[in-house]
Formats: sequence, C-alpha cells, structure tokens
Amino acid sequence: MFHKSIASSARVLAEFVNASSYKTLDEVRVARSLFALLLSGVDIQTCNLSISLNNLMVSQRADGGWVDVEETSWAIAVILNTYGPMEPRVQSGFEWLRKLRRTGGGWGRHYRDEGKLPITGLIAAILPSIFSPEDLKWLVNEWERDFRGAVRLAYKAGFFLLALPSDDESKLVTETLAHLVEDQNDDGGFGPWRDHPIGSDPWSTGVVLWGLSRWVDKVDRAILHRALAWLERTQLPSGYWPYHYLDDGTSIALIGAVAALKALVLRPSN
Repeated sequence: MFHKSIASSARVLAEFVNASSYKTLDEVRVARSLFALLLSGVDIQTCNLSISLNNLMVSQRADGGWVDVEETSWAIAVILNTYGPMEPRVQSGFEWLRKLRRTGGGWGRHYRDEGKLPITGLIAAILPSIFSPEDLKWLVNEWERDFRGAVRLAYKAGFFLLALPSDDESKLVTETLAHLVEDQNDDGGFGPWRDHPIGSDPWSTGVVLWGLSRWVDKVDRAILHRALAWLERTQLPSGYWPYHYLDDGTSIALIGAVAALKALVLRPSN
C-alpha cells in the first residue's frame, strides 16, 4: 500500500532534516523538506526537528527574506503553517516577497530575474494570501504563451493548475488537463514531456500530481493512480526517490503524492 511509501519517505526526510542541524546545507533544502513533512502530518516541533526549524527561523535576514524568492517562500510557508499568520517572521517575509513582485505580476528567483511561472505557481500554492489577481493574470498569460509554443513542459502545467481557482472553467484549463493526460508516460510517471530522453522522474511526477490534485473531479482518476503506482515502484529502499538531489526529488514527490491521495479520499468518485 502506498501509505508505506509515504511513511518511508517521511522518515528519511526527517533524518535528513535532523542531520542538517550538524552540517551546513542550503536553507531551501531544509525548508522544502520540512514543508513536505508538515503536509504529511509530521509534527516538526518534535525534539529531533525543532533544532532545524529554529535554525531556519533565525537564518531570516534583517530585510525579511532568505537567500532568494524560492527559499523565502518555502521558509515562510513552514513558519506560517507552524506558528500562524501573526508570527512576525511571517509578516516580514510577506513584505519582502511583495517588494520582489515583478511589475505586472509574478516573481522571478531574485530581484534582477524576470518572472518565472514555476516560482509564481509555487507561491500561489503555498502562500495564497499574497497571490493577487494581477499575479494570476500574469501567470495565465505566461502559460498561454508556453502552451501555444513548441514545447509544453509538464511541470509548468502542474504549477499553472496549482495557481488557478479549482472552479475555473476556462478553455486553457480544459486543454491543460487534456494535455497532461496525453503527456503521461507509458510507465505512469511524468517527465519534462512525454518520452523525454530522461524518462519519468519523481520531481516532475510530484509537481503534476500536486497540480492535478486540485482538479480531481475533472480528470480520469486513473491518471493519478498510475502516477502514484509509478512512484511506489521507483522508490529506493532507503525511502528516497532517485533524483539529482535526493531530498529535492523526494520532497516534491511526497508533496504531490500526499496531495493526490488526500484529494482521492476526500472527493471520492460517484
């Protein structure tokens, strides 16, 4: 059963986060792992994880941010979901992100970067309170441009779906959902696109599952079940999923899997 895969990956990510207390790691890796654990129902204020949580909090800079937009977003999301919106570190982090919003909407990785759909979609998913109608308009236009282009990246489609209201009936949403159904590899996983040379990977599969979880009533649930089965088959004995950074691929795979399983359970088919 897939719950064993969830427990295994949560255990190894908790060990990874705990080990980060004793060595220098990019805070984005710690924050992303902590968020995945939170979503999986792990109490990150336990003794083994509280040191890393505290280290994450005290690494916030005086201006309210961390190293870049992605790292700041994951860090704020962890603190927000642990201590609530009135925590001063959350408020100062929100203010920092608002200052880095691009003119016309959306976020890049840093203040010199142009807007990026994955970063903007991530903020919409984990920090929806600062995602504005202007940001949504920018993101829709950005995905429309990509979608009509020569290459449609599956993970961008996933981040697009994470940002939109789940009652959106637009043509672009319908076409995106249909595209992802066709883009699923024969093995059940997702890569950058169907039959990409690298094949299916846990990061892309996790992002797509995360996005599809919000639209479970509008797609064949077999698509989600096949992707979950691919994750179950490809998980390493350690609990990680094979990826360039094991914690990165495992965190995103875990987030997508948990989101999909919750959607399937909470909204059973008729």
